Amino acid sequence: MDIVSDDVNEVIVMIREVPRELWLYPDRGMMKWLGFFMSDHTNYMEQEGSRERPVTPLPPMSASDIDQQLQTSWERTKKATLQLMTAKGLTELTGVVIGHQNSVVFLQTDTELVTVNVADIRHATVIPAKKWWSS
Repeated sequence: MDIVSDDVNEVIVMIREVPRELWLYPDRGMMKWLGFFMSDHTNYMEQEGSRERPVTPLPPMSASDIDQQLQTSWERTKKATLQLMTAKGLTELTGVVIGHQNSVVFLQTDTELVTVNVADIRHATVIPAKKWWSS
């Protein structure tokens, strides 16, 4: 599809359609590359699947214990798993705490920056680093 424009306000669209008798091979009208998904799409689908899994409720922690875990994640740049009580129910987020402001914590996950209200945090755990030689 080509877009040709003679004037700023005028756009002419030209569609190139090859007549069926000039095709180089007989097309069966099937989608040919359906099985070849991009890796980004596959990763997205895996993440969505993990979000839809039911969350096992962990025991609620006191505010001081949650604060200690968040502080450790921030100071040592270690990943933490936060269990949140939201309107949708229990959800889990995993990432590194990169800052805070008033009653909001900024969590950097593998894919995005998430703002979390501290009052919504039910349980927080710092994930111990996995040693490369133990795998």
